[in-house]
Amino acid sequence: MNLRSSLIQSKKPAHQFHDAASLKWIASHRPKNLLNNYTVDVDTIRIIRNLKPWKRCENSWFINNLIKDGIHGFRHVSRVAIHAVFLAIEHYNEISENEIKALMFAALLHDCRRKNDNADPRHGLRAADWLEKKPEIFPKKLHLLSPAIHFAISVHNDPYERIFTYSLYKKFKPFVDILKTADALDRYRFPRSDWWFSSKFITLCPGIKNLSLAFDLVIKSETLFLDTKDNIKSITEALKLLK
Repeated sequence: MNLRSSLIQSKKPAHQFHDAASLKWIASHRPKNLLNNYTVDVDTIRIIRNLKPWKRCENSWFINNLIKDGIHGFRHVSRVAIHAVFLAIEHYNEISENEIKALMFAALLHDCRRKNDNADPRHGLRAADWLEKKPEIFPKKLHLLSPAIHFAISVHNDPYERIFTYSLYKKFKPFVDILKTADALDRYRFPRSDWWFSSKFITLCPGIKNLSLAFDLVIKSETLFLDTKDNIKSITEALKLLK
């Protein structure tokens, strides 16, 4: 049973992986409002290539290889990191280089402690707790930003009506909002259009170019992974295909 078929069943598999038929379904259901021709900001792409989130992501962060190579694994978090950089630069003119790097780490680590690809409501808290014991993961210059990273990760899977009640939200709002929107942008990876990006679940709204990029990055990187079984190459080569 392919991913598309398994996700429309009431009982979904604990571990979920892409396949050619499901990717073909996604590609054939491209939302009509998305752009077919667009250019990505070359300066932001250069920043992303210099940051190399795919090189920063460690296989050992994931609970096991099933998670690492699955739908919430290496490629997902790498794409979320890419979207986080775009959103940070587009929405926060005064954001610092260290804050951008911290957001990249938050994106790369947000799903690292997932136990399965289904509902795992404590995975954000689990990841934040795990990070508290591993300060060596971040470069020393980011240690002052670790509270923002931890908080954003811990609440990223919470609905906003709950997040608004947390006293730390106001303090770390940019980190939370960017991570939640970046994560939502990658929902095009699911072969169910009713699970795709919806602005009603976020507060930081991306532009149509962000949405178009997110869709294309899923198709390109997941197709490359099916061909190569190489997580890093699938992301780097997909980026090269974007104009």
